[in-house]
Amino acid sequence: MKKDKISKIVFLVLFIVFIILIIILFLSQKPKDMTKNLYDNINEKNKYTFSMLEENEELKYNLKIVKNDESMCIDTTSNDERTSTLVKNGSAYYIMHTNKEYYLYDSSEIDADILGNELDVVKANKYKGGYETINAKRYYYEEYDDIVTFILLTNYNEESSIKTRFYYDDGKIAYIKTFVDDTEELLKIDFSDNVDESLFEIPEGYAELESE
Repeated sequence: MKKDKISKIVFLVLFIVFIILIIILFLSQKPKDMTKNLYDNINEKNKYTFSMLEENEELKYNLKIVKNDESMCIDTTSNDERTSTLVKNGSAYYIMHTNKEYYLYDSSEIDADILGNELDVVKANKYKGGYETINAKRYYYEEYDDIVTFILLTNYNEESSIKTRFYYDDGKIAYIKTFVDDTEELLKIDFSDNVDESLFEIPEGYAELESE
């Protein structure tokens, strides 16, 4: 009877160890090609908003790249100053919301598809996967070399060492951090299908200025 009790205890311990090993193995299996999937998603969607937010004690900088079918808008807010670059129907508009003014250009002068063009490099390049804790939460990341698209405020040159990490939370992009030499720039990211339709119209009462 005593042997049976010991056997049951041993079996229970082994079972618990087995479960723990399964959990460890499961947690160690990192997702693959999340950034390449993100790139494909960006190119396939007809409508999306890709928002990048950077904050410090002196500055709040929010950049939104918005696609609405064939139209693109890059909307930038730096503290209280807001500007937009709108590409629509073969024309490009640079809008200064504070002054309620805008310039009109030929759309061929503007590359509004920043994400689609710049992220093209992830298709062929290799990355390093890992985990990092940001704001007390653990994220899976994929790190690529020499992507400058997400450097918003940091100065760099051809000699700079640049690495960019894309962080994912349950398969959804959450942060992007770029290392430029000894400097880090962290962006909070939101990528969704929601589109603000008002971004694709010149607000009423805005004055057109003559382009130089």
